Amino acid sequence: MIAKNARFLFALAAGATLTVAAVAHAKLSRVGPAEVQFTASGPAGMSIVGTSNDLQITETDKEIIVTVPLAKLDTKIELRNKHMREKYLEVAKYPNAELRVSKDGVQKNATSSKANGTLTLHGTTKPTSFTYTSKPDGSVSGAVHVNMKDFGIAQPGYAGVSVKPDVDVTVAFRVAGE
Repeated sequence: MIAKNARFLFALAAGATLTVAAVAHAKLSRVGPAEVQFTASGPAGMSIVGTSNDLQITETDKEIIVTVPLAKLDTKIELRNKHMREKYLEVAKYPNAELRVSKDGVQKNATSSKANGTLTLHGTTKPTSFTYTSKPDGSVSGAVHVNMKDFGIAQPGYAGVSVKPDVDVTVAFRVAGE
């Protein structure tokens, strides 16, 4: 569950990164609320959804960086949150999920597109691709599919029931140029 949450956050971060690139060459910053959501599934139609509104966007001369602090991921069940944060995501050791996208790799003013970047989760960095939509008002949304095993995260389980290692992550936020 924790790994799925983290991956979901990364996907959201990827979407945010693309939106930031769409705001021309101005220095980007997030404005207003943000939403990061991950969805993990298990047997018999079980679905676990986790959310956070904590997302940061920074940029360098060449990259847009979307960071999601993992300690605030919330599944609405405190024991599950504790297991996710401490046992699986190990947020004390790996506090953030981070998506890095080359500014050259995103389309400016793209309504819907795909992009590539690198995702760092649980101390492991891997190339990833994601989809995103950006609007002229600075609204950005994105999605990414992540497999927890690719990042060295144990498959979450409790009382003999485990979630699948694949997690879907979505993000939504607004950016503005300075």
